[in-house]
Amino acid sequence: MRTVIITGANAGIGYATARFLAAQSGWHVLLACRNESKAEAAIDAIRQTRRHSQLSFVPLDLFSLASVRRFAAVVSEMAIPPLGGLILNAGGINMTAKSLVFTEDGFEQTFQLNFLGHFLLANLLVGHMIAGTRIIFVSSDLHDPAATKMGKIMTPRFGSMEDLARAIGTAAKLRPMARYATAKLYAIMAAYELDRQLRAAHKAITVNSWSPGVVPTTQAGRDMSPVMKRIITSSWFVSFMGSHLSTEEEAALALGNLLISLRYSEVSGKYFDGFNQIPSSVESRDPAKARQVWEQAQVLAGLAAEDPRSVPLNSAFSHGHNMPR
Repeated sequence: MRTVIITGANAGIGYATARFLAAQSGWHVLLACRNESKAEAAIDAIRQTRRHSQLSFVPLDLFSLASVRRFAAVVSEMAIPPLGGLILNAGGINMTAKSLVFTEDGFEQTFQLNFLGHFLLANLLVGHMIAGTRIIFVSSDLHDPAATKMGKIMTPRFGSMEDLARAIGTAAKLRPMARYATAKLYAIMAAYELDRQLRAAHKAITVNSWSPGVVPTTQAGRDMSPVMKRIITSSWFVSFMGSHLSTEEEAALALGNLLISLRYSEVSGKYFDGFNQIPSSVESRDPAKARQVWEQAQVLAGLAAEDPRSVPLNSAFSHGHNMPR
């Protein structure tokens, strides 16, 4: 029995994936969500059809780095099966905000939700993972201007992470979709860098990125006007823009199989779009730029190399460290 943590697991792709994995033998599914009542409702709904599923909930608010640290501390002390999977799924974009919104940490919300919160979480949990653990960063095909027309229109802007985080300087005038695409670009680059570090440290943990395409029923675009959402999630528009439509169930099958299928047990440092492994953007695969992303994110997240709150990658990996079977 192993535990998989899924962020944003009370709705959309996260919920569908939790429901899929709850039906698989050998998995304890931990829902990491901001809203406790919605998380408990999701657990109750899953148990109605999967009575013997192993499920639990721990609060996680990605808009608060303090909450991310509390979550990691709580999970490390829980009497649950060892950590064998981490799906960094939660995300979204506020298309209707009249002005920029910042978190309690002073960072622009889209940046922290779609990148920095998950970056910190992965760093805090990696030292508690057993051999064979799989980490999956959920991204977006918008990160690649060469792959989608929307990515070309709302181009991600690689540059100073401080600028993006604070919405200043080179990132001061970015449109909401471009901020989102940039955060997802950084998530992919962080995944590649984490994979390189784990391989260098001879750790048997895989790290991959995955994009669902367009899933019309998710809450990621809940702040859009109904007319706008209907247009951009229509099959003709999605096809014209170079993406593809998926249902929540199809996305959950693709994402869930990345976690459990033997086919992917040795696959790491890759990018998947739906069920297909494809190259991510040229820029995302630049190791030097990915290293810059990693180092700048460490500073913003308060994870200096000597920070005792983080777990160095060269530390001894336990077989369920602080997480009893």
